[in-house]
This record gives sequence, structure tokens and C-alpha cells, in this order.
Amino acid sequence: MKIVKYYIGIAVVIFSTLIFIRPTLLLLNLVLIWIAASLFTVSYAYVANKPSIFRKKGNGAIPAYIRWLFWPFLVGASIYNFFARRLDKVPPVQQINEHVFLACRLFPSDIQELRDKGVTGILDVTAEFDGLDWSSEDNELRYLNIPVLDHTSPNSKDLKRAITWLHNQILDNGKVVIHCALGRGRSVLVTAAYLLSQDETLTLPDAMKSISTIRETARLNTAQYRALTAMRNDKDFFHLPSSLIIANPVSGGGKWPAEKQYIKARLATEYLLNIKETTPDVSAQQLAEEGLSQGYQTIIACGGDGTLAEVAHAVADTRCTLGIIPLGTANALSMVLLGTSSKLTPVDSALDVIINGQTCKIDTATCNGTRVLLLCALGIEANMIKKSDREEKNEKGQWAYIQYFFESLIDSPAASFHIVLDDNEKVDIQTQSLVIANAAPFTTLLAQGGGNPDIQDGLLDVNWIEGKDSTHFLTTLATFTANGVFNEKLDNAVQFKQCKTIHVQSDREFDYVVDGEVSTAQSLRIESHPASLTVFSNLPNAA
Repeated sequence: MKIVKYYIGIAVVIFSTLIFIRPTLLLLNLVLIWIAASLFTVSYAYVANKPSIFRKKGNGAIPAYIRWLFWPFLVGASIYNFFARRLDKVPPVQQINEHVFLACRLFPSDIQELRDKGVTGILDVTAEFDGLDWSSEDNELRYLNIPVLDHTSPNSKDLKRAITWLHNQILDNGKVVIHCALGRGRSVLVTAAYLLSQDETLTLPDAMKSISTIRETARLNTAQYRALTAMRNDKDFFHLPSSLIIANPVSGGGKWPAEKQYIKARLATEYLLNIKETTPDVSAQQLAEEGLSQGYQTIIACGGDGTLAEVAHAVADTRCTLGIIPLGTANALSMVLLGTSSKLTPVDSALDVIINGQTCKIDTATCNGTRVLLLCALGIEANMIKKSDREEKNEKGQWAYIQYFFESLIDSPAASFHIVLDDNEKVDIQTQSLVIANAAPFTTLLAQGGGNPDIQDGLLDVNWIEGKDSTHFLTTLATFTANGVFNEKLDNAVQFKQCKTIHVQSDREFDYVVDGEVSTAQSLRIESHPASLTVFSNLPNAA
């Protein structure tokens, strides 16, 4: 590559001059060594194709220490870029089609022109220049940086991310400016790739002609042309994955409207996004079933545990993968699938796992035909959920559940049930709480009779406490807590069984709760469905 020879040549000349400079001129020697070392390092980055050497951040900013280390190179590149732009025979920004513009490096002075042209997004394919991070944020411009060294090509993964992002902006009726240093090579390559992705019959020469007709200076070097040709010939390259996002706008007190743009921005490079929101008349399950009929292989549910369970009901036993973004109050399922850290950063933890792409198979269950991800509960848990008030949950968060729990502890008398595990003998029990868990975090105390339920063992955990009064129940809560914390059964104060199927009957109707939704019945059949749902998760046993 000529540019590498150019940088190395200058560095060699500088090092050679050091021989003729007196050692007493220490400052001059250090400056020359600094310049030569900077050019040698940049040359290595080109040879190894390491645009990450500039450590350019997602918002386009280059760290201060990098700017100091590479100051000689960056100053030289900036001076060349300044004069090349001034002497260029084409305008800095040119429109290629209805939604796409090509440009050279942008400056704050260009923002007004972008606004006048209706630009809503910036795709920056430089590695060596700071992006307009502060300007784009102030002007509500969406920004993506795909770092590429001058005269080189992005790798196929990064190019696919760029094209996916472009499609998402345009699906939102946006307009995007794609820029590199001078708008001649790197940005032209990405623009051509986008045009090719729009039309499978379009040839690379035709794509280049449609660009160069408008921007005369647009051209690809031999290596760039060869790289784009190879990508064009890869049949799978322009097959962009799509995902349906199903969001409950009222979950967690309306978290979705606040998180929507951030979630879209994080996922826009990974999937072509189609977003649907639930309404009082259209459930998450209905939207998921429609998505499956349209061929979606990835569905991402945004909401509380109830919303996630609805989507799972449709997705289970299919080849579709479920992603979860917890936006509820308790978010118990996210703690199981994403770990306890998701309690602090639920949205980021979920997005990281989805973008990483790690999946696994988990068990589900059904309760009288309703899909269960977490648990089915009778007694205190059901009474607690029944008491819950959306406005109070929105105001107090999980403290509201703690309040409801202790109120339910007092208000829930012991009830009699007949249970049959795996078609064995009927057992009569009397309890304030019966919890049948497929999965539950350690914070769901009443499901911890045998430690944390395993969502991949193909079994249901059945937990209850023999007793008729709240005093006895309170003394046993410590056992539940210890079992959950240490993830094992520590004593026999809690009745605990495991099974694949359980029948629960009573002489009268009773309330029960499935993943946060309360119903009434006199008889329940709960059945485990091992490995019936593929989810994005950092659990082991990746699918």
C-alpha cells in the first residue's frame, strides 16, 4: 500500500537525520523521535488493519491521550484534509438518492447545511478524526461510527452493521450522510454496498456509476474494489437479519417511551427493526403470533414478566429466538436469564446479551394451557399480586411488593388443597402458600424450598409450608431466605418436592397467579416442557 510506504519513508528519513543532530539538542531529538514513532505506529496499524489503534469511541470521540500520542500524524492528516477540501472540485455534501448523501469530513459549520437538507443521521467511516459527537447530540442527529483506515475497507461484519443501520434509519423515513475524510473512497464503498443491498440485480459497476455521476471524485482503489466484489459475491452477505420488537408501553410505569430510542439505537446495527406496541385490544401474544406468521426468527419482548410470558407463549416450541428487555417492576425473569447484575442495569444487560448473540434452551411450563416462564402460585403470592395497584407500583417500585407481601401474609388464611405429583398418590395439604416454580430468582422467597429453581433441569419445584397460622409462617421465612441465598435446601422446615407434572384441586374456587397474572380455578394441571424455548441468555449450555 503506497500510503504505508509514504509514512515509513518519512519515519526513516527522520530517524536518519538524528545521526547528524548533536545529542545536546535533546528537545529536538525527542520531537523527531515522537514524529517518527507516530508514523511507524500508524504504518503498523495499516499493515495489521487495526483501525482500533485510534480508540475512537461510539460517540465519535478520540481519547485525549491518543490525540497526544499521535499528534504529529493527526496534525499532518488534518492539514492535508483541510487544503484538499478547500481545493476539491465537488461540494462537501452531495445527495446520491432520496435518503443518502455522500460527504467529506464534517465540521460544526456544516451542521446548518445538514439541517437544511433534512439529514437525520451521520455514518462516519473514519478512524483518525473526531466525529461530530457533540454537534450531532445537540442537533438530535443519530450517529454511528464504523472506524476504517484511509484507503482500506471495513471488514464484512462492520460493513454489514453499517448497512443494517442505514436501512433502519431509512425505514424511519430518515436521511443519512455517509462521510470519510474526503468523500472519495471509504464512504463511497459503504454507499455502493448500501445500493447493492437494495437491489440484488444491480452490478458493482452500475452502483459505482450511479455514485460517480453525481460525485465526480468518487472512486475505489484496487483493494477496495476487490473487497466489495468479494462481499457482493457472497450470497449471504446482503441477507440482513430482522427482528420484531414487541413493547408494552405501560409496563413499569411507562418505561418503554423513555427507553425506546436508546434500545433502537443499540439494536439498529444488528437487526432490521419492526416495532409493535401492545394496546388494551391487542396483546403481546397476538403480536408475537403475527410476527411468527410473517417469518420472524427473532422476537424481542420489552415489558414486565407478564408481557414476556405472553410472547413466550407464542414463541415456545418454535425455531424463533426470544430476546427479553425487562421494563417491569420486579423483572424476575431477567435475573434468572441475565444474572443479578441485571437488577442494577436491566436494559443494558439485556441488550449486551442480545447483541452478543449467545442463546440457550430453557424449560417452560403450562398451567391449564397458559404458558409459564417463572411460577404458578396459590395463597400469599396470589393475594399479593391481586392487591397490587399499578399506580402504587409505579410510585413505590418494588417496595410496593414488599408492602403487599406482608399485608397478604396477614390476610391469607391457610387453605386445603389436594395435590398429585407425577400421577402418584393424592396428598392433602393445608397451607398459606403453594408455589410451583419453573424458575425464580433468589428474591422470590416462597419458591426457594430447595434453593434456586433450575430453569434447565426439566422439573418443577413444588414448595409449601405445613401450618395454619402466620406466626408459624414467619418463622419459616428465614429458611426460605437461607435456601435461596445458599442455593440449597438447608433443613426440613419447608416442604419441597420436584416433579414433571402436578395436579392441584380444592373443594372451592381459589385465586392463583401465573407470572404476575391472576386467575381463578378449582383445579390446575401444571406440566413442565423441557428445553422448549430458545432465548438470548448468558446461562451455560448454549444452544
